[in-house]
Order: sequence, then structure tokens, then C-alpha cells
Amino acid sequence: MSEKKKILLVEDEVITASSLKMGLESLGFDVCPLATRGDRALALAISEKPDAVLMDVNLPGSMNGIETAAKILAEIDTQILFLTGYHDDDVIAKINALNPMGYFVKPVSPERIKEKLNEYL
Repeated sequence: MSEKKKILLVEDEVITASSLKMGLESLGFDVCPLATRGDRALALAISEKPDAVLMDVNLPGSMNGIETAAKILAEIDTQILFLTGYHDDDVIAKINALNPMGYFVKPVSPERIKEKLNEYL
């Protein structure tokens, strides 16, 4: 059996994050400790080296999800899948500039995320 894929979940809404974490774990993924802010996400990405990062676009603190994703990609080889509450052309253009796996407008089911991850990992 292949090794479990490691996912870093970056989401500031704890209820959403907990639900996604449980769903992804039940689908066979290894989910890193949760990050709710960009600086924590960057530190976790460097230490955990996840196969993929599920990144919320809107994060509290000094870096939003797009800025955080760019810094993570500069440090490690991983895939980014964005989660956003907003379907705005400007945000989508910034997301696409990072060449991610894609993005989902929340809410999104763990099963849909798994399908996308399986395409890339």
C-alpha cells in the first residue's frame, strides 16, 4: 500500500477546519497540525513538508493565503489547492498566477478535495 499523502490545512474558521480535517483523515490522508495564520502555515510547511497545502485565501495577520502560498512554494516543492469564500476575478487571477492545483469556493466536501488531490498527487 502506498504511503499516506500528507496535507497541510490552512483555515482560520475552526469549525470548517475541524470538519475538513476529520473528513480528509477518514478518506486516508495524513493531516498536519492546523494552521490558522500565514506565519504558522509557513513554519509548518517547512517542518512538515506536506504533499499538498489546502490554503484559505483570507487569513488574519500579516499575510493572506495567496502571499503565504507564494512563500511556501519558494521554500518547498508542494502543490497548493486554494479554498475561498469569494469568487472575485481579481482574487482568481492572483490564485492562478501561482499555478495551483486549482481552487474551490467554500463550502467544499472532503470528497471533492480528494478527487482533486488524486489528480495531482
